[in-house]
Amino acid sequence: MKRRSLIKALAAGSMLTMTPLATLLGRSAMAQGTQRMRTIFLYHPNGCVPDIFFPTPGNFGGNPTFPAMSAPLKSVASQLVFLDGIGYEGDKPTHEGGALKCLTGVREDIGNLSSIDVQMGKEDWINRNSNGISKPSIQMGVGTQWGGDSSKRISYDAGTSLHAVDDPRVLYPQLFGSSTGGTAGDPVQLDILTRSREDLNRMRTQLGGVERDRLDQHLAALDVLESKIKGSATGTSCSDLGATIKPRINMITGGNDAALWATAKLANISDIQQDLAVAALSCGLTRTIAFSYGVPVCPIVVPGTSNADHDLSHQNAAAHTTSKIWWMDQFAKLIKKLADTPDVNGSLLDNTVLCAVSDLAHGNYHNHFRIPMFLAGGKNAGLVTGRSVNLGPLGTSGKAMGGQNKNDKSVNHSNVLMTVVEKAGYKTITMPTADGRINNIWTGGNTL
Repeated sequence: MKRRSLIKALAAGSMLTMTPLATLLGRSAMAQGTQRMRTIFLYHPNGCVPDIFFPTPGNFGGNPTFPAMSAPLKSVASQLVFLDGIGYEGDKPTHEGGALKCLTGVREDIGNLSSIDVQMGKEDWINRNSNGISKPSIQMGVGTQWGGDSSKRISYDAGTSLHAVDDPRVLYPQLFGSSTGGTAGDPVQLDILTRSREDLNRMRTQLGGVERDRLDQHLAALDVLESKIKGSATGTSCSDLGATIKPRINMITGGNDAALWATAKLANISDIQQDLAVAALSCGLTRTIAFSYGVPVCPIVVPGTSNADHDLSHQNAAAHTTSKIWWMDQFAKLIKKLADTPDVNGSLLDNTVLCAVSDLAHGNYHNHFRIPMFLAGGKNAGLVTGRSVNLGPLGTSGKAMGGQNKNDKSVNHSNVLMTVVEKAGYKTITMPTADGRINNIWTGGNTL
């Protein structure tokens, strides 16, 4: 097949003899022009202590001072915009209430509404012939299993909660291939790249130099990723899960929670899940990901601590800091990975807006006032980073964001989310509580 015919066939999705992975990577390699923005909504559990999470408002400069809880993010300070003074509107100032609100914008009941990541995925799916995606949106994370309790989730499709897949041995074939079964314990095919290699090598000979470089970038990343998941790589891998811990294909009834949540395994699983997210966005598999670290009332004991994250949030600021800094360190690592991945007109981070959310604001007060929210990346969407902004004085009061904060001024978090999706180019997204945007903040100002 000639190169021109190959391009037309890939664009039309008519390569029936080619593996799905080869078709996906071929489309991504031949993508031309300006890359459309991607989004990651990044959840962390149990809120924070706002006074030791948000940096002092202003531009960071060359050597910024970060408070204790957000200190690990100092290494990526130039890529961040902290947004203090953000609140969740409505009643139910609880863990579960915040998880319900953070990506849906509802006040207290979900009804038949969808979270923002799902809405974006549906718009992309309608336009999949032009954007080349093969997954509308992805719900994934680390330590997210909680049986059938839907109140522990942040993503919803028409009122139905969506589980965030936290086992990389299950997620990898779901994204880039297919599993051989649908019940817990069934074997999972992890040699997807190997089975696509012949198609990819044949395609590579027909590509131009720039396109070959892009294809090689994807292949190198997936090679490392597949090795990590199969346990054949040195260092980080899934091999320490052991043969007795089977992949949890049935995410609701499958067991093995403790194995995937074990303190000693969290860093490895986090590393691989991040690699999967980066690969999915870089390869054009999807444009939007909801990535959850833990769940509301999180029972996980993170490295460097000896108590459950939720328990620490109800002790004191110093105790809660010991776990929050681990989550923030994981966020910093993901931001660095996105920044280190080449993409059209810069890096993958330049073409991605990352938005951090949580279920609570102050973890010990159980309120929804001063949510630990920040943005990262988004350079090619005009986001001006390297600063911290307090939006509280610009907001309104009288909204029930926790009984003790009814009269405090705050800005609705839905306004931030609507700004994100509009800057990313979406046209059909709605949120029930949005009453404005943060456009001026986005471009470097200090007013709405």
